[in-house]
Amino acid sequence: MNNVFCIIPARDEEEGIERALTGLLSGSGLSKSNFIVVNNASKDQTSDIVKQMGFFSMNCHQIGYGSACLVALDWIKQSNLQPDYILFCDADGSDDPSDIQKLIRVIQETGADLVIGSRTIGVVEKGALSPIQIFGNALTCFLILIFFRRKFSDMGPLRIIKYSSILQLQMEDPTWGWNIEMHVKALQFGFDIREISVNYRKRFAGVSKISGTLSMSLRVGIKILYTFFRLLLFRVHR
Repeated sequence: MNNVFCIIPARDEEEGIERALTGLLSGSGLSKSNFIVVNNASKDQTSDIVKQMGFFSMNCHQIGYGSACLVALDWIKQSNLQPDYILFCDADGSDDPSDIQKLIRVIQETGADLVIGSRTIGVVEKGALSPIQIFGNALTCFLILIFFRRKFSDMGPLRIIKYSSILQLQMEDPTWGWNIEMHVKALQFGFDIREISVNYRKRFAGVSKISGTLSMSLRVGIKILYTFFRLLLFRVHR
C-alpha cells in the first residue's frame, strides 16, 4: 500500500509510543515506509524511540496538532511525492490498527474524498472518552446538522482523505481546529464524505493533551467553535 501515507503527530508520548507503533505496524497492513511520525516539540524521548524503531521521523518545533500535520504534508509536497491517500492516526495507542484497513478499503471501494472513523457508533473502551469530549462531539455534530443538513456522529481523529482532496482544502489550522476545518471545508466543497464505525481504546500511558484537564478541554472547545463559525462566515470557494 505505497499509495498511502499515515501521518502521526506525537508529543511527549515516550511511555506508550513504542507499543502504539508496533501495534499499528502489525495490524494495519502497512509497512514502515508508509508512516510519517512528526515529533511535535516533545520534551521527552519520543523522537529517539521512533528513530530507534526505524520509523521515519520529522520535527515540528511549533506545538499544535495541525502544525505537525502541516509539516508532514509540506514534506510530501516538497519531495514531489504523489500518494493517493493521506491517513491521520494518533500516537497514544487509542486507535485500533485493524480499523486502518477498513478505512483504506472503504475509500478505495467507494471513491469517497474523505472517510472518518466514528467512535460514537463503534466500540469505545470505558473511560476512553471523557464526558466533555462526548459533549463537544455531540455539539459539533449538531451544528453541522443545523447548518449543513448532514448528519454525522463524531469528529474522530482517525480519518483518511484523498491526497488531491486535501490539497484542494488548503488546510491552515495549526492547533485543535484541524479536524473541524477539514470537515467543514470538505462540506463546503461538496466532497463525498463517509463515516464508518471504529473502535476506540484508552491511551496506553499518560493523560490526553486535550481532555486531560478541564481548562484545556474548554480551550479546545472554544477553538473548535471559533473555527467552525469562522469558516461559515468566510466560506471557502470551489
